[in-house]
Parts: sequence; C-alpha cells; structure tokens
Amino acid sequence: MEGPRPLGQHGRVSLPSDNPVLNAVGLTFPADGSVLRGAHLAVGEREAVAVLGEAAAGKSALLALLCGMLEPAAGSLWANGRPLHALPADQRQSFFRRQFGVLPQDCRILPELTIAENVALPLRLAGMNRSLAIARSRIWLERFEIEDYASSLAAGLTKPVLRRAALARALVGDPVVLLADEPLLDLAVQTAESTARILRSIALSHGTAIVVFTRDPMTAAYFSRTIKLVGGRTDTQSTSPPPVAVPLLAAAGDGAGAQFGLPLGYPATGDGAGAQFGLPLGYSATGEGAGFGLPLGPAR
Repeated sequence: MEGPRPLGQHGRVSLPSDNPVLNAVGLTFPADGSVLRGAHLAVGEREAVAVLGEAAAGKSALLALLCGMLEPAAGSLWANGRPLHALPADQRQSFFRRQFGVLPQDCRILPELTIAENVALPLRLAGMNRSLAIARSRIWLERFEIEDYASSLAAGLTKPVLRRAALARALVGDPVVLLADEPLLDLAVQTAESTARILRSIALSHGTAIVVFTRDPMTAAYFSRTIKLVGGRTDTQSTSPPPVAVPLLAAAGDGAGAQFGLPLGYPATGDGAGAQFGLPLGYSATGEGAGFGLPLGPAR
C-alpha cells in the first residue's frame, strides 16, 4: 500500500482512557521474555488504536495473548473490568467468545459459503436462526460497502472484498473488543482510507475498543494512538484523525447481539474438529445445526 494521506503526526505522548476496556499490564512471553518483555496496552471504550512493529517485534504473540490463544508467563490482562488472568480456563474462553472479535491476517473465509453466510457464521454458531443471522450479516456487508457480493461464493472473489467481509464477520456480533491483524492489507489507498474511517466510526458509534496490529506506519497513522512494539516492549504515541459522525447501527435481535462476539478466525487450540476451519475454541465442525455446508455445534 502506497501513499495514504496520514491523518496526524507521531511524537506526542498520549495517555489512554482512565478506565480502559482492555488493559494488559506487564505481559511477558515466554518465561525468558524472548518474545514479549513486560508489554503494556490500555484501550478505552470508543478508541481505535494501532500496535506498530516490525517483523519479529512480538505483534503476533501480543495479539495471541490478548485474544486468549496463549497464556502469559507473567503479567495481567483485564477486559471490561474482569481479571482474565485470574479466571479458570473455561470461564476465560467463554468470555473471549462472547466479548472479543478477531480478524486474522489471512481472513479465513470459507470458500464454499457465500459472503453473507461467512459473515453470519459467528451468529449461527451462537444459536441465532439462519434468517436473522443472514439479515444481520447483510447490514454489516452494507456497512463495509460490499453488499453487492452478499450472495456470491467467497471462492474467486478479490482479497480486498474478502478482507472487508472478514472484518464484517469479526464485528457482526457487536463485540466489546476487536483485534484486527493488518486490516488494510491488500487494499488500494482509497479503499484503505474508507475502511479505516469505517473502523473509527464503529468505535465511536458502538463503543467498541479496536486494536489494529500492523507493520505499516501509514496504516497506523489512520488511528488515534500508536503503540509501538520494539523488541517485545511497548511505547505509546499519538496521531490525530479527524472526528467522524456516523449513525448508530442497531444491534440485531433487540439488543442481544453482544452475546455473539465470537473471536472467529484463529485456529482453535485443544479438542474440537473446528480447529481446521479456524473456528473459536470450544466449537466443532460437527454436531447439530445444519447450516450452509458446514454443520455447526459446540464441541462435546
């Protein structure tokens, strides 16, 4: 991606929210600190921030720790006021499924499903009926300006369309926190600017705390703060994107959408055939719930 117009200038230290939705303190991984050494991150409600780091800076490990794929050797992780580091594993994973949305860098879109069916998948896994889940997914496809592809099979579509569809899928359940790995990758400048603007507007209108992971300073410049990750350590700086006024997008199912904030996209660890599809931990690709070519159901 070349030449996007930066929305602010780095350099001024910027303090996060006094009451962060997501707060990581002193995260270390593994025990010798060879990947992360006391990393800190705090993101408030309605904030959209970027974690900027070169290859091998520790971005992937930090993202994996924040979404529950890995457990830190030291440090603490708080989300929505709950000490996730102190919860039993089953409660912690349940919290992640309900409260976090995740965009993996490779998107993990299932090629045999339509775009609308892919976006609806977290809602179907959570038990929402098909018609309501598809209707909800179409709202988010419109939000990301790809509604014309709703009935198209994912196979054969361009990377920019698939990336926006994956973002819609990560947000369709109205999560409290969105963790997005290179959300502007493969996007032309104009599309990247539009997508960044949509993400900032979602943070404002839905109260979502959004964390973008990138190695591109121009991508980071679209967001309100940049958290630099160097050698496994963090440092916070600020940018200043313009304010965005957008209408509030209503939650589906009379406000019930918050319970469907599943972190879809990263390979599950542990039991469950769903791992091969990149489904959330605790879900299997087998079981009840015939949907649209992929049987759905919690792993037993």
